[in-house]
Amino acid sequence: MFIGEYRHTLDEKGRIAIPAKLRYSKIGEEEYWVATKGFDHCLFVYPRDEWSRIVQKINDHLSLTKKEDRSFLRMFISPANEQALDKQGRIALPPSLREYAAIVRDVVILGAIKRIEIWSDENWNLYREENEKSFDSLGDKIADLGL
Repeated sequence: MFIGEYRHTLDEKGRIAIPAKLRYSKIGEEEYWVATKGFDHCLFVYPRDEWSRIVQKINDHLSLTKKEDRSFLRMFISPANEQALDKQGRIALPPSLREYAAIVRDVVILGAIKRIEIWSDENWNLYREENEKSFDSLGDKIADLGL
């Protein structure tokens, strides 16, 4: 489970360190991650096994004959980039993903239960400002969960 908020800096080669607390520890195995476009102009980053589950669900439920489904596939699946963490626990963010999320240097990495989100510092601050005002009212929507 991924939780927490972390601030990091993109290096000159477009790499970002995944915080140690968010990395899976699989001794003797390379850890692969998949980064793709997320919603609200952030990036979603999944461990490969979680990504495989998502792709299977998408494949099972979306139709190639529906325009909306094709569009979603093109925008979410096509830009996905899979890679192993390097020895410093970093992944490279391709230029197209950095451009989509307006990531230049300073980033915020959020744990979001089954995925990690990577935001430009500026986009995260704007999003947080806009949404903190309505946070209490959002609680009404999850009241049915029995929390």
